[in-house]
Amino acid sequence: MNFINMKKHLFSLFVVLAFCFSTNAQKRKGHKEKIKLLKISYLTEQLDLTSSEAEKFWPVYNEYNKNILDFLCKKSDAIKKELKIVKKIDSIDERKALVLFNLTQYLDRKKFEESQNYFTKLKMILPIKKILKLQIAEKEFGRKLMRKYRHKKDKDQLKKGSE
Repeated sequence: MNFINMKKHLFSLFVVLAFCFSTNAQKRKGHKEKIKLLKISYLTEQLDLTSSEAEKFWPVYNEYNKNILDFLCKKSDAIKKELKIVKKIDSIDERKALVLFNLTQYLDRKKFEESQNYFTKLKMILPIKKILKLQIAEKEFGRKLMRKYRHKKDKDQLKKGSE
């Protein structure tokens, strides 16, 4: 195989791989969107929000969830980044461990403050009873989602086992 043919094959392989990665990323994004819509529907049904409550509630809820996700991602990214460098947590020297520990503590504190702020805002929008319903509904949605995921995973493993 000459050099030009090899370049063509490598380029073709690159295009196919890029397409596969793009398709996979779109599937994950579509899957996340589907879960988000299911959660919105579930919470709306469980909370029985009035149109006035819903109009005020959803922006506050969405902002809170975005902020919490940002805190969790930053914490996770910081730990992953450090572990990627040293390979094992036991390899981190005490100084770096302290910096990483302080960062996670800071992010946990910010997450707590964000939660306090969120509940203060919610109390101005919803009665306490609905806030409790929200907390219960979020946990129940998470449980249902995990059961469904586990059930799907078990089915997939059975299919693979029977092939």
